Amino acid sequence: MKNLIKSVVLVTLCAFLFVSCEKEGQYLPKKKISRITTSTASTLWGVTTTAVTGYQDFEWSGKLLSKITLRDGDGDVYGAVVPQYDNKKRVTSLHCVTGDDIDDFKFTYDGKDLMKITRYSNDKDAVTEYSFRKDGKNVVEITVQGYSSKALDYAGINPLQFVLPQEIAEAIKPSDEKVSIIYRLAWDGKNVSSMEEIRNGVVAGNYDWAYDDGINPLRGLFSTGNGSLNGFEELYSANNVLESHSIIHLTLTNLEEHFKYEYEYDNNYPVKKSWLTTASTGLEVVHTVSYMYL
Repeated sequence: MKNLIKSVVLVTLCAFLFVSCEKEGQYLPKKKISRITTSTASTLWGVTTTAVTGYQDFEWSGKLLSKITLRDGDGDVYGAVVPQYDNKKRVTSLHCVTGDDIDDFKFTYDGKDLMKITRYSNDKDAVTEYSFRKDGKNVVEITVQGYSSKALDYAGINPLQFVLPQEIAEAIKPSDEKVSIIYRLAWDGKNVSSMEEIRNGVVAGNYDWAYDDGINPLRGLFSTGNGSLNGFEELYSANNVLESHSIIHLTLTNLEEHFKYEYEYDNNYPVKKSWLTTASTGLEVVHTVSYMYL
C-alpha cells in the first residue's frame, strides 16, 4: 500500500514548479487538471485483475492550485497537499499530510530563481535540502543533502515534481546514508534529455529520456519525495516522455531498466498514459494514469 501511496503522491507533485508560464515556482497551466486516476491491470498465468489504485483531486482558487486531496483505490482520503504562494504567484511552501507522515517544504528564491527547497518532517531525522544550480535559463545541477531513515520507504512528496517531469523527479531522492548526492541534467530544447547521479564523486546512475510533441500538463507542479510517477523530466520538460532508460551502477553489477509509454490525447493534452512492467515471476502489469480537466 505504501508503494501505491508514494506513486500517487509523487505523480501529482512532479509538475508544479516549472509549467506553461516558464517561471520557476509557478504552476499556471492553461488547462487545469481536476482529477488524476491511477490503475493497474495485472496478468499472471492468463488471469487478469484490474484495480484502481488511487485518485488525486485538484481544487483551484482562480488560476492557482489550492489543494490536492489524495484518495486510495476505494476513494477514501488518506492525505492532502496544500500550497502557499507569494505575491508573484510562486509556491513558497507545501504542507503535506499522508497517513501519519507530515512534511512541510519551504521554497527559497534569489530574485527570479528557485535556489533551494527544504523539507521538514515530523520524522526529525528526515530534514532534506534540495539546492539548484542554473546555466542560463536551465537547471543543470541539483544537490540533495540530508539523511532520512525513511528515505527509500515513506509516503512523502517529491518537491522536484514541481520542477521536473515524473520520470526525472522520481530518480532524485534523499539517501539512506549520510552523503550528498549530485544530479547533473542535460537538455534538448525544452526537455531534460539525460541525467547523471553522482555519489562520493563517482557516477552511480545514468538516465535518458525521449519525448513526443504532446503538452505536459504537469510541467511546473511541485514534487517532494521518491517513488513518484513524476520525475525531473516531467517537472521541467515541456513534452511527455515516450521512453525512459536507466542504468544503476552497483558494486558487482548494473541494474538496467527500460520503459515505453503510450498516450491518448485530446487537443494535444494527454487523457491517458500507460506502460508495462514485467517481473521475473512472469507477472505483467499495465499501469495507467488517466487525466480529467476542468
